[in-house]
Amino acid sequence: MLEPDLYEGQAWVGLIPFSMQNLRLPGPFSALTKLLRVRDFGEVNVRTYVKGPDGKTGVWFCTLDSDDWLAVKTANIAFGLPYRIAKTRFEQTHETMNWTSERKSDLAKVELVVRKTVGLSRDAEPGLEQFLVERYALYTLRRGKLLRGRLEHERWKVKNASLEHVVHETVDSEGIIVSSGAHVLIGEPVEVTVYPLRRVRELG
Repeated sequence: MLEPDLYEGQAWVGLIPFSMQNLRLPGPFSALTKLLRVRDFGEVNVRTYVKGPDGKTGVWFCTLDSDDWLAVKTANIAFGLPYRIAKTRFEQTHETMNWTSERKSDLAKVELVVRKTVGLSRDAEPGLEQFLVERYALYTLRRGKLLRGRLEHERWKVKNASLEHVVHETVDSEGIIVSSGAHVLIGEPVEVTVYPLRRVRELG
């Protein structure tokens, strides 16, 4: 149904920590979001890049670890995404950004320390950077059906950073073997809209 979307013959895996703010779910879930105050939470996700049966590209989330129980359950129900409960923490200094996460179910840990670079944020460069960050769709399985959701947001503004320390047990737990070095970017906040999921039809 899906196949890897390769860059120069290689598959890439992203370990992406971020914070979600002012979450608003679509349609009938909108009132639930407001009622339960599922709005702000931290997350660390493991993702890779795929092509659907029609050749369209998107993101496949292997796991999404979040520190908000209600956000986890709401996303499981609304999107069928593999959210799991974790304890996450983010700290930063003038020079570094530090993320930690420990998943509740199997205690898989993530530790990331990156050193910021001097300079203004910029558009992702053509080539690998755009391949990694300019993604405007996600795929998921729900009740055995392959679904695709379109995303809309401004182009990411990014800046380079250097990796000081990493523990990626959530990557390892998915059976993924990392065979090359990391490409590290820090992104500025963007406002993201996720449109309703649509079933992907098999060709032929």
